[in-house]
Amino acid sequence: MDKFARIRKRFPVTRNHVFLNNASVSPAPPFITGEAVSIYKGYNSSGGDLAGSWFRRIPEIRGKVARLVNASSGEIFFTKNTSEGLILAAQGFPWRPGDNVVTLQGEFPAVTVPFSLLSHRGVALRLVPPREDNSYALEDIEAALDDSTRMLVVSFVEFHTGFRNDLASIGRLCREREVFFVVDGVQGVGALQTDVRGWGVDLLSVGGHKWMLSGEGIGFCYLHAGSLEKLEPVACSWLSLDNAFDFLVNDVSEASFEKPLRSDAQRFEGGTLNVAGIFALGKSVETLLELGPRDIENRILSLGARAVNGLIRKGYRVTSPQLADQRSGITCFRSERLDNKSLLHELRRQGFSLGFPCGSIRISPHYYNNEEDIDSLLQTLPDG
Repeated sequence: MDKFARIRKRFPVTRNHVFLNNASVSPAPPFITGEAVSIYKGYNSSGGDLAGSWFRRIPEIRGKVARLVNASSGEIFFTKNTSEGLILAAQGFPWRPGDNVVTLQGEFPAVTVPFSLLSHRGVALRLVPPREDNSYALEDIEAALDDSTRMLVVSFVEFHTGFRNDLASIGRLCREREVFFVVDGVQGVGALQTDVRGWGVDLLSVGGHKWMLSGEGIGFCYLHAGSLEKLEPVACSWLSLDNAFDFLVNDVSEASFEKPLRSDAQRFEGGTLNVAGIFALGKSVETLLELGPRDIENRILSLGARAVNGLIRKGYRVTSPQLADQRSGITCFRSERLDNKSLLHELRRQGFSLGFPCGSIRISPHYYNNEEDIDSLLQTLPDG
């Protein structure tokens, strides 16, 4: 039995139905959620008396998150969700009237909304349209940039098509133009190998409830050390300071709040952390690293390819771009003959968990899924 077959047994969801919707809210198995439960049991029995031991574990988790995305631990800070990091990029950047920010038409609203709200500051939002095959071309992105472009924001993977952006090429373009490069990583990190340093990303934001298998309310953000001072401290508070706990041991008159901010990304954590969420996230990251990000990516892409081949044989139109470097954990398809919404409802009634972004049926298997899950779906589908 290989490592993926073994770990599948630890996911109770596989005993209930065929879950192929990890691009939405993924199942968080007991060996991950149990880490969070242990924290709440500590609150039950001891209040905050165990916090010292909990806090010693957090730097270890931070370091493993950094390893997963190829960063240093000082470049990682914990958040509630993907939006929190994107909001920081939008609100903390030193905009000037007449600036513009470029993103892609069709992005998830967590990308577009924070930057559209900058219009009152004289900042324009520019949208790059997709090609007919639902891909986005580097030359189209480059054509949207001008001397007033200060920031480029894209998703690692597009939620409604599964298109994987060429972050390495986009990063090089941003460095050449001195444009701040922001990535919404929630549909890629955990499923695909991630290299923020190699790609030249300034800020990457990731939520824990999709491919990270950690539940809602926890996430993390990477901020390149060289970009730390480029963002204003709009999300900073008492824990953002150097030696933040000094006030507990000094006289009130000596409890200075004018200390320098921390010199790493933790300055943006601000206040009390979601310790339970961080512990769950940490266990998931440890598992991803143990299984191997390369092996996980290969498994997920293999399952996706199996689905694509079967869908085409049955007459469905696959709307996800299929060049090797464009594929991700998401495969979207439509029938030209059947009502797709009715088809989705029937599949869900028969025990398949699937997504439905922008009118397409979405398959998104993770490492615990297997070939039988894909084959079962294909066998259940009528001819398209």
